[in-house]
Amino acid sequence: MHIKILKNRYPNIVVSKNPIKPTAQVISFFEEPYYFTIPKNNLSEEETTLLKTLFPEPLPKFHKESTQFWFDLLFGNGELSIPNENDAYRITQFHLRTDATKSMLQEWQKALLSFFSPEAELVMFSSHYGVIVEKSASSLIGEEELEAVASTLENDFYIQATFFMGLFHPLNMHLRDLFAEERAIFNYKNRSIVQTVASESLKVIALRMKESLITNELKNFFNQDDTWIPLIHTLFKNQGNISLTAKELFMHRNTIQYRLDKFHEQTNLSLRKMDGLLLAYLATLQVNTKNSDQD
Repeated sequence: MHIKILKNRYPNIVVSKNPIKPTAQVISFFEEPYYFTIPKNNLSEEETTLLKTLFPEPLPKFHKESTQFWFDLLFGNGELSIPNENDAYRITQFHLRTDATKSMLQEWQKALLSFFSPEAELVMFSSHYGVIVEKSASSLIGEEELEAVASTLENDFYIQATFFMGLFHPLNMHLRDLFAEERAIFNYKNRSIVQTVASESLKVIALRMKESLITNELKNFFNQDDTWIPLIHTLFKNQGNISLTAKELFMHRNTIQYRLDKFHEQTNLSLRKMDGLLLAYLATLQVNTKNSDQD
């Protein structure tokens, strides 16, 4: 059932991507990726039974005190007693694209957690979404290692998942807002197995540059000739290295040099300088972000 249909049927519905703490006056439900509550007095007994059948239990139940702490810190809205420590924490989000039985999901979680340090904490917020919280001092996995882990798990369990590796943050109440921002830029539909703050933030910045006449002029330039886009993306990925770019695009180095000169001639923007290359790259993302699963 689409969430918009529910909004039309129940005007007092409250919808959020974060879990909503239930009260005695409302009934809580969940439809990926939304949590929602409907006042009890808006529902008949038959409607309540039907909705409870259609939607799973919205709020997870935690048996460990440490797991409950992370849930309350990341998704709550009240003050918490934060331990006084100097270590920083990283939150790695994951979203399962494949449905799994409860027992298979438990085995998959156990296998995933085995690749992290013994101190790492895995918290499931729904049957498809969860996080792994780990200290920077005991972190064992980087971006490339996580890609290998994801591929291994998919081969072993036939469960497809995408991951988002956050930054290391100090443990304080500000972590809640930092996590909310990281969660907002985690794109479940992206084909990339592993996303990071670095890989996804530039797309968000590009979207916020829509009001810029300069970047819009560049976007129009790329719309007229989109052959520039793979060249700029590959050059940016290779940090401006022309030889690596030529090899990856199966082009002669002199051809790349000629195209860079041509771009400079037509736009007065040098792709040989990192500031010019970054500006051009951001402008291309305004073209590509129409399709959220690209890159």
